[in-house]
This record gives sequence, structure tokens and C-alpha cells, in this order.
Amino acid sequence: MPMEKDTVNLADVKVQIQNGTQQQQPQKTKAQLKAERREKQEAQRAAKAKLKEAQAAGGGKQQQGKQQQQGKQQQGKQQQQKQPQKPDKKDVQKPSENRQLKKTDDTLKSQVSKDGIFSHLKQYDKKSPPTSTLSYSSSPVHPAFVKLGIQMARETIVGSNGRCAALICAVKIFIQQYRCPKSKEIRQHMNIALKPCFNYLSQCRLFSVSMENFVKFIKHTISKISPDISLDDAREELLSECDRYFEENIYLAAQAITTTTVNRIKDGDTILIYGRSQLILRILLTAKEEGRNFRVMVVDNRPDLRGVNACERLTEADIPCSYVYINSATYVMKDQVTKVLLSADALLANGYVLGPVGTAMLALIAHKYNKPVIVCCETYKFSERVQTDSILFNELADPKDMLKTKTGAASPLSDDPEHHNVNLVNLVYDATPPTLVSIVITEIAELPCSSAPVILRRDGERRC
Repeated sequence: MPMEKDTVNLADVKVQIQNGTQQQQPQKTKAQLKAERREKQEAQRAAKAKLKEAQAAGGGKQQQGKQQQQGKQQQGKQQQQKQPQKPDKKDVQKPSENRQLKKTDDTLKSQVSKDGIFSHLKQYDKKSPPTSTLSYSSSPVHPAFVKLGIQMARETIVGSNGRCAALICAVKIFIQQYRCPKSKEIRQHMNIALKPCFNYLSQCRLFSVSMENFVKFIKHTISKISPDISLDDAREELLSECDRYFEENIYLAAQAITTTTVNRIKDGDTILIYGRSQLILRILLTAKEEGRNFRVMVVDNRPDLRGVNACERLTEADIPCSYVYINSATYVMKDQVTKVLLSADALLANGYVLGPVGTAMLALIAHKYNKPVIVCCETYKFSERVQTDSILFNELADPKDMLKTKTGAASPLSDDPEHHNVNLVNLVYDATPPTLVSIVITEIAELPCSSAPVILRRDGERRC
């Protein structure tokens, strides 16, 4: 019994001693606790910084090792390249074959200019014409359009009026041979059938403004065909509309422009023309028939040199002519020329005249010497497009034509290896500002360039 009391008392004593010591220890303040936390955080940050430094030191050594290995590999490759390798007999080419390959490479480089500011323009490649992708057994393109596309690509049909007239003829042949399924309407199916034909032509060569306007006209005319009309009656109606479009916008318009322009030609005039235009030639020949005495200065430009044909036509009609290149236009314009007579491929909505490349240069020279610049343009060539330069919209002709010489000899650029980086560009059109044009003669009236939106609005109301 006494032993049990002793043990109990000892346990109680231990509990009492522990409670006493806990009560005797003083409690820490908030500031002290914050200080302890800061010390722990600083210790952890210091440990992390040491680890990062150790890792960086180890990574730098690894990178140095990798750089040394790469350097050794490059040295080994250079040594292998320096060692001459014996070519196989199959790979050996004769000097004549190497020359031919160089020539083909040079011509290919000179054919297509896809660098710089003209990279967005399409260049037609004569070696791979669009006809190479056509299957003649199941092609949706009518043969008349195939023929016209090849003629346009080879430039056998030139001029905005000539190309538009050829397109009208192709559409008429298509309409004459058109067959509509019984389950479909004529106006819907015909537009669908014409779409691949027009797409094919645009791949061969870009549409001129005159062709674009006719395409809009024929599509609008087809859409107005009554669904109750028979196929024969629809053919007659469409063919008559095509004939009316050609007669009013091309044939009769040319007569009206000729009559108005001839009245501006006086005796003793020296008229400067550029290149060859059927409308301008018609005006000059009519003026000669009416007994006007005048001289003609034909300015021409490479590579087409179409002014030669114009000079031949005028001399056959006993009209005195002079033939000069465009680089001599300043000398001729200063003292000899009294009027400048130019044709246009289009008149844009902002008054700019789209014509053969070189037209803007002649208009600028004439403006400098205070010579009147008369532009002859049919109203069906007016366009709603706005353009202030010759880069945004243009055509690229064959650049190999730039290598042709007057004597037929090869150009120095064709085979010279020093000029293998030369990119030839053969532009078709340029834009003439309205400030350089004195007046535009149309079949309606003599108008300033700023009146183009009025004509466009009138034509739009007539279509509606």
C-alpha cells in the first residue's frame, strides 16, 4: 500500500512540474513572430539562389562541350568538301550540253519577272498554255473560246476593239450551238455554261475593260430572258442583242468619233500619233478624203513596233509621214507638232486614261510644250475602276520580246552570264493623269476626263 501511494505521488509530481514550467515560459509578441518568419523566408531565398547559380555553372559547361563538338563536326565536313570527288561517267556532261542548259535557265529567268513590285501580276507562260490542262472529250469550254484564248495569248488578236469584237463572235457561236436540258431554265443554265468559258479566257490573258463590260452586258441580258420563252426565240433575242451591242458601241461609235475629230484637224497641222490604232487611222484617212492637208508624226516604241504598219497605211493614202522612236519625242514635239491624237483602252472613274505603255510619257511631253492632247475613246470602254498608277492593275507581255533587235540578231542580255540576274518586265498599259489630257472625244460629246462618272451613271441607269 505505501508503495502504490509513492508511485502515484511521483506521477502527480511530474505533471505538476511540467505544468509549472509551461506557465513560467513567457509568450512571444506579434513582432517577434514576424521577425522569425522573415528570417525563414530569407534563408529559403538564399538557398534557392545558390541552387540556381550551381545549375547555371553546370549548364555553361555543357554548352561549351556542345559547341566544341559542333566545331569538330564542321571542321570534318569542310575537310570532306575540300577532298576532290571523282564524278561518275553518267553525271559527266558535255560542254555543249552545259551551254544549252545555261541558255534555257537564262531564258526561263528572263521570261517571268516575279520579283519586286510586279509580283502580283500574272505572267502567261507560252511553254505551258492553258490548253494543256483541257480534256477535249469532256471539257466544258466551247471550242470557239479555246481558239479565241490561243489567239489572245499569242497576240494574234490585239486592240481593245478587236478583242471585244472577237469575244462577241465567240459568244454568238456558243449561243447558236447551245442546248438546254429540259429540266432547267435557259437563263440559269446558260450563265452556268458560259462561266468556265470566260474563266478560260481570263487564264489565257486578262480581260480588257471593253471585254469586261461586254461580259457584264451579256450576263445581264441572259438573266432577263423570260422562263416561258422557247429556246429558238431566246437564241434570236440574244443574237440580236449581241449584234446591237457591236453596232452601237463599236461601229457607229467609231463613225461618230471620226466625224467629231475630223473637224478639229486644220490645214497645215502636224499630228502626232502613237503606235497603231484602228480608230486613229480611220480618223486620219477620213480627213484626207475630205481634202485636209496635214502631216503625221508616227511615234513608235519597242518591242511591238506597230507604228511601222500605221506608217505604211498612211503613206499608201498619200499622207506625208515621219517615223521616230519614243526617245526622240521631245525633239519632235518642241517645234513641229501642233496636236497630239491618242487612243485609249479605258477611261477610269477618276479620270485617268489607260492606254498603251508610253502614252503617259507623250502626254507629259505635250503638256510641257503646251500642245493639246486629244484622246478618242468609246463610252463602252469607261470603267468604274479607280487607278492612279500603272502597278496595281496591268498586264505582263512576253519578256522575251524585249530581247528582240531590229536586225534580228540576238540581244547581249540573252547569253551574257553577267546579266543572269536581270529580270525583264514587259508592261502593256500605263495610266495617264487627267491633268495631262485636254479633251476626250466620245460618240456622245466632247467631254473632260472628270465627266467619266456621269457616263457611268447613265449607263447604269440604262441597264436597270
